[in-house]
Amino acid sequence: MIKSIVLVDDNTATNYIHETYLKRVNCAANILSFTMGKSALDYLNSLKTFPELIFVDINMPSMDSWEFMEEYEKIDMSLKINTRVILLTTSILPSDKEKMEQYEQIDAMMFKPLNETAIRQIMTEYFNLTL
Repeated sequence: MIKSIVLVDDNTATNYIHETYLKRVNCAANILSFTMGKSALDYLNSLKTFPELIFVDINMPSMDSWEFMEEYEKIDMSLKINTRVILLTTSILPSDKEKMEQYEQIDAMMFKPLNETAIRQIMTEYFNLTL
């Protein structure tokens, strides 16, 4: 089990679905949801220990994932050395894949909504956990 996961998605229903699946898989002690990128960044900037996993929706109205990543990359690297960032989308566009390549700190892009199988795969691939 990892300590913490942060969800950033403007859709509260999507956050609820993802929280439900994450709890079913029992992969994190703490799951926090944010509906605005700015709120999530404010939270992250207040931490001394970063979450191990951050899921960010690509398309959000006030701050999309690319704007989020611009600000995220300004945070001291030593704080987020063990943090994985996964972008979530309903359709993976070639232009999004190209943009993703510009950000070293994005580990993957996946379709949403997540399900238990996808979460287990993430836990295995990035954290060597079999749940």
